[in-house]
Amino acid sequence: MREEGSELEMEKGFLKWKPVNLMKKILSLPMKKTKNDIGLRLDISYILVNLIVCSYPVNTYPKLLYRNSLDDLILFLTVYHGKGNFRIFNFRGEKEDSDYKDNDLIGIAAKYESKDFEIQELRSTLINDGKIPISPIDLETRTLVEEETNNVICERIGWLDHFPPPFELLEEIVDGIENYLSVSKNRVAVLHCRMGKGRSGMITVAYLMKYLQCPLGEARLIFMQARFKYGMTNGVTIPSQLRYLRYHEFFITHEKAAQEGISNEAVKFKFKFRLAKMTFLRPSSLITSESAIVTTKIQHYNDDRNALLTRKVVYSDIMAHECGGNMTFIFGRDYLTLENDCRIEFTLGTSKSKAASSIISWTSCASCWLNIYLETLMHIIKDDSSPDYFQVERLKRDEMLGTTISWQELDGFGELSTHGLKLFQALKLEWEII
Repeated sequence: MREEGSELEMEKGFLKWKPVNLMKKILSLPMKKTKNDIGLRLDISYILVNLIVCSYPVNTYPKLLYRNSLDDLILFLTVYHGKGNFRIFNFRGEKEDSDYKDNDLIGIAAKYESKDFEIQELRSTLINDGKIPISPIDLETRTLVEEETNNVICERIGWLDHFPPPFELLEEIVDGIENYLSVSKNRVAVLHCRMGKGRSGMITVAYLMKYLQCPLGEARLIFMQARFKYGMTNGVTIPSQLRYLRYHEFFITHEKAAQEGISNEAVKFKFKFRLAKMTFLRPSSLITSESAIVTTKIQHYNDDRNALLTRKVVYSDIMAHECGGNMTFIFGRDYLTLENDCRIEFTLGTSKSKAASSIISWTSCASCWLNIYLETLMHIIKDDSSPDYFQVERLKRDEMLGTTISWQELDGFGELSTHGLKLFQALKLEWEII
C-alpha cells in the first residue's frame, strides 16, 4: 500500500471529496463510464480493451469544474496501461483558449513517468490486475507489426462538431489507429471530441467495421451499448455522419488494391465535376408563394477544417417553377467545381427585413454533406463492374449523374433530428464530370 500522505494519495483524497464531482456527474449522466480503483472521476468508456472513448479533457478552470481533468486522464492511462502505451486522438476542429497544448500533455506524462515507484504502488492495488472486463470481441488473433520509434502522445485530426470528416480523412484516421494499435497488445488508443459522441462514435464505428469486420448496424450497437446508458441515446444518429459510414461500408467491400486505387483516384477527382442542377421536389407553399425565401449555401471545409467556405448562394425566389410544382436552379456554365466533400445548407428567411429573417431562420434548419466522388461510384457500379470502374477517365457520361435526398434524411439542428418547418419533400442534386 502507499504511504499515508504521499502526493498521489493526497491527490486521490482531494479528488474524492471535490464538490465539483457532482457537476461532472450530472453533465456526464448519459454516459456509461468505466469505473476505476484509484478514485478518479473520469468520463471514459472502453469500447474494446484497447480502444477508449472519452469526453474532452482540460487542465484549466472553469472547465475543470465539469470536464475530464487532463492530469487525471494521464494518471489513469499510466497506471492502467503503462507509460508510453497510449495515444490520444483529438477530433475537435473548433479551437478555444482553454484547449490543452502538446506541452501540457508532455509535461504531465513526464511528471508521472518520474513517479515510477508511486505508480507501481498504485498498480499493485488494482482489482484483477487492472484488467477491464469488457469486449466479447477476440483480439488475440491480432498480427503485430514493427513500427519506427514515434513518441507522439496526441494526434490532432479534427473537424467541426456535428459534421462528418472528409472521406479521405476518415480512412486516414481509421488506418492510423490500427497502425498504432497493431504494434503491441499493450497499446491503447484514446479517442475524444467534445462529448465523445458523434465524431468519436463515427470513427469508432468505422474502425470496428474495417478492422473487426463488424457490419454497420452491429458496429453502431457496440458503440452505443459501450458508451451510453440504456435508453439515453442511439449513439451515432446524424444523417450525414451515417451517410459517410455507408460510403465507408461501400469502400471496404473492395479488395485492398481497389481501395488504394479509389483513394488515389479520389484525389484526381477534386474539381473535376461541376454542379449542374438543383431541384426542390414538392416544395412547401410557403416558398412557392414567395411568402418566405429559402437561402441555399453550397460549402466545403477550409484547409484546417475549423470553418466552412461558402462557394455559392442560391435564393429560392430566382429558382424556376417546373410543371408539377417543382422548383429548379440551373447552375449554368459558371463551372461551380468543388472539393469531393461538400455541404448544402437550407435556411428560411424573408426579403422584408434582416430582423425578420433572423427570427424566421430559427424556424427551419436543414443541411447535408455529400462526397460526390463516392456518390458517382455508387451510381456507376450498377452498370459498370469492371475492375477499374473507379478511374476518373471512365466516369464521364453523356447524361448527368445525381442523387435524391428526402427531407427526413437531411441533418437538423445540431445533433437533433428535428428540422423545423418542412421546406420541400426532397432535394435532387445533379452534376456532370468535366
